[in-house]
Amino acid sequence: MPLLLLPPSFIWATSILLCGLLSPTLGVGGAAHPPFNYSDALDKAVLFFEGQRSGKLPIAQRVMWRGDSALSDGAHENVNLVGGYYDAGDNVKFVWPMAFTVTLLSWTAVEYENEMGSVMQLQHLRGSVRWGADFILQAHVSPTTLYTQEFYKGKRELSKYKSDIESFICAVMPNSGSSQIPTTPGGLLFIRDSTNLQYASTSSMVLFMYSKLLNQAHIDGVHCRSKYFSSSQIKIFAKSQVDYILGENPLKMSYMVGFGSKYPLKLHHRASSIPSIKAHLSKVGCSHGYSEYFNSNNPNPNIHVGAIVGGPNSNDQFSDMRPDHTHSEPTTYMNAAFVGSVAALVA
Repeated sequence: MPLLLLPPSFIWATSILLCGLLSPTLGVGGAAHPPFNYSDALDKAVLFFEGQRSGKLPIAQRVMWRGDSALSDGAHENVNLVGGYYDAGDNVKFVWPMAFTVTLLSWTAVEYENEMGSVMQLQHLRGSVRWGADFILQAHVSPTTLYTQEFYKGKRELSKYKSDIESFICAVMPNSGSSQIPTTPGGLLFIRDSTNLQYASTSSMVLFMYSKLLNQAHIDGVHCRSKYFSSSQIKIFAKSQVDYILGENPLKMSYMVGFGSKYPLKLHHRASSIPSIKAHLSKVGCSHGYSEYFNSNNPNPNIHVGAIVGGPNSNDQFSDMRPDHTHSEPTTYMNAAFVGSVAALVA
């Protein structure tokens, strides 16, 4: 069998994904229909990041309901920490989720450069990477000091990563004989009932990437005990996760806002659920925000196009309720993994 040498980018990012996905602390109108317009889904998934921007927005900003925000971040410490991304539906910037988001987006830009370019999304993707990377650089207050960890020592360690990823594949592929991760009745990988689509999207991204690497190395597939999965079978299962998110599910709804005609309308997202300053010039206080907007049964006034919510429960059911943050809140890292997944499907 040919030796499969995994690139450092795959090794580093996959090790992070596997750490989260296989951690012992984890519990296990009409919509669009397939074949889906993956180019449109990719466009919307990338656009989402402009709605998560913090700081002084650029002239080329396309999400118009988002305004400048948090322009004095870091001032109390006499440093400039303006910019970056709000990680989810709140107004907080967490460096680790932001770094993970930027890593996944960068990985996609490298692995799927041609695919992204073919649908005119490469420059937008690079802009999303740059927006997060610039903030991370600012967070290093000394411009001459940067600490990094050793990724791997050499060829000996490559075999361990190969066995890790193949163990992961055997854990997610249905009927593998060693399956550890269950699926919902509708076929969605289900890790735990809290923002579960982050696990489905990252899993599909890893499966797409590894299927591609197998083809490049002229390796047919992966053995899982008595079962054998070809690279094409791995890709087909990864595609099923993307299609589920886009609408091929028991509820026939898209879990991406703005994709198809049936999607979540009441995101757990502060900026999306309160009128834009461009439409509502007076200040909205905390109590006013809760009483009139957070607890409202009306759809969010700002449609956060491209946002992927936490998703359904273990029985494929979803209640579109703003207070239910475990199912209705989007995150940057969930969208970043989805970008890497749907890019693999762009012809």
